[in-house]
Amino acid sequence: MKRSELRELVFKTLYQLENNKTELTVDEAIHYLVEDFHGDQFRYVKSFVNEVIEKREELDEIFKPHLKNWTLERLLKTDRIILRMATYELKYNDTPEKVVFNEAVEIAKMYSDDDHYKFINGVLSSLSN
Repeated sequence: MKRSELRELVFKTLYQLENNKTELTVDEAIHYLVEDFHGDQFRYVKSFVNEVIEKREELDEIFKPHLKNWTLERLLKTDRIILRMATYELKYNDTPEKVVFNEAVEIAKMYSDDDHYKFINGVLSSLSN
């Protein structure tokens, strides 16, 4: 899998964990989406998911001031998850900013409402200034 596909899997796993009423482990959630998934790519996805979950409150506090007329609670779950992922990568990974923005926008185009990718891009642009 390409790195962009792995990020999409991270997004889907986080979304599934947030929506699931039963207690799934991260491993179970990942394997629900991709049955036979092991090795370095599995470890990357699992680590990314766990880090975003662990640092959720910190990540929210970082991007919350940049929401402009929105509250965290009003955001779609998809948008919150995308912003958490992107904020995590900007703060804790050496992924180039341009790549983080592009990946977040692409995931938003696929999984969020119509023009929400523009909102995501605006929040991230404000965050990086």
